[in-house]
Amino acid sequence: MRRAVLAGVVLVAVAGCTAQVAPPTAARVSQASADPPLAVVAVGDSITEMDSPDFDAGRIGRASWAWWATGDGVAVLGGWAHAGATTDDMLEGVQNVGVGHPHPDVLVLMGGNNDIDWGIPTEDVLDDLVQVAALVHAPRVVLSAVAPEDGRGEETLALDARLVELARQHGWEYVDPMTGCRDADGGYRPGTSPDGVHPTEQAAAHIGAVLHEALLHPSSVDAAGHTG
Repeated sequence: MRRAVLAGVVLVAVAGCTAQVAPPTAARVSQASADPPLAVVAVGDSITEMDSPDFDAGRIGRASWAWWATGDGVAVLGGWAHAGATTDDMLEGVQNVGVGHPHPDVLVLMGGNNDIDWGIPTEDVLDDLVQVAALVHAPRVVLSAVAPEDGRGEETLALDARLVELARQHGWEYVDPMTGCRDADGGYRPGTSPDGVHPTEQAAAHIGAVLHEALLHPSSVDAAGHTG
């Protein structure tokens, strides 16, 4: 049963990202369809790793959006995600370690917040993301908006604008799963982050639900990266 959006599993208040989350079922993949689930790997930082015991190996914690994106036709199998990672760290990790699954259907890229914190030039960030995608060789690439960040909102919004263009240039799918958690200034909405950097579990559930929909139904995503 899909954790993200099935009735009785997660009831998401999209506008405020204040979800009431019930315990997920033990099954990671829906049994409703005979088709194999979409094999997804993700490359990211702490926003993706969160409390995962071993994200790279597919041991994903429920504070990660990937926990909530998995099920009902989608299987997030891990990838490479570590707290504090810049996009250069992601590139090095994928080069040296790989992403665990040799033939993923989709790569989800979510990175850039730590680059902003370190003042790394945007062009370097974009180049790193392109190189990561080239190494993974997934037929589809879903490029996510960066997470909101209190005190760095202007920079996150500026990077998101460049990510939209990067996705267009490379034929990737840009998705913004942060709209329910981001305020107008690019920071977190009240109650959606304990520290202004990481999402709450409820916010992660919302992020995962949006990404799940985008992964299964790419036609539902508009030019701004929003599902509808």
